[in-house]
Amino acid sequence: MNLFGSNKEARRLTAGSLAHYEEPRYYTRCYASRRHDVLFYVDLVQQARPRRVLEYGCGNGRITLPMASAGATVVGVDASKPQLDDLRARLSRADAALRDRVTLVHGDMRSVRLRPPFDLVLCTFNTFLHLYDRTDVERFLGRVADHLAPKGLFVFDVSVPLCEETGRDPTRPYRIPRLKYPATGEVVRYAEYFDYDPITQVLNVTMEFTPLHEPQRAWTTPLTHRQFYPRELEALLYYNGFDVQEVRADFEQRPLDRDADAGVWFVRKARRTRRR
Repeated sequence: MNLFGSNKEARRLTAGSLAHYEEPRYYTRCYASRRHDVLFYVDLVQQARPRRVLEYGCGNGRITLPMASAGATVVGVDASKPQLDDLRARLSRADAALRDRVTLVHGDMRSVRLRPPFDLVLCTFNTFLHLYDRTDVERFLGRVADHLAPKGLFVFDVSVPLCEETGRDPTRPYRIPRLKYPATGEVVRYAEYFDYDPITQVLNVTMEFTPLHEPQRAWTTPLTHRQFYPRELEALLYYNGFDVQEVRADFEQRPLDRDADAGVWFVRKARRTRRR
């Protein structure tokens, strides 16, 4: 039951979960320089040597392909068909050995069921932030528990809520230099608007693209991220049957601290007995 929204709100959140991922070429351009999380997950699979890896939010393979290139057998799940289509095209150009190590599943991470269990389950690059209410979280963590081998490890990363983002004026545009939009080749002005709802804890980002020579064709793309505070997240994991082993800051070796932009959570299924 959604205590804080309506069917219209649910549709808006769904759009904010998918729209940013509908143009893979632009998505690739946006995050081409983001390498620290790729290096972290590649190192993780090399150190843990899991037999099978499940990656939620695999997208068009920014992390999936390097892990597979490092020898991991990966099942990637994503709700975005355009992203998966782009990843399939990339795989078609890869060598047969790499293709054989990657399996792709189009579906909702809250409901997809896979077998057999996995030694390592990942939820990468803020994918967890598309779980907007408690029911979403419970359904997803239930699937993680089903997919995780008894001694398996669940690792995910999420951004830490920052006052400078949640407190921004929603009417003020935050601009970056003009860019060439990959899908059309046209030069566009780009701006972002941030609107945080403290009741639902959802940060609504509106990306505005304005063609330089035809401003009347401007369009916007929504992106919605639930903001999870670390203590809140710890409680959600605990009451859904998980124990937090460790939380690192920014894909580094240091523990989560007040200067962190992102937390990397290492979690296992709990073995505790239920209290009476």
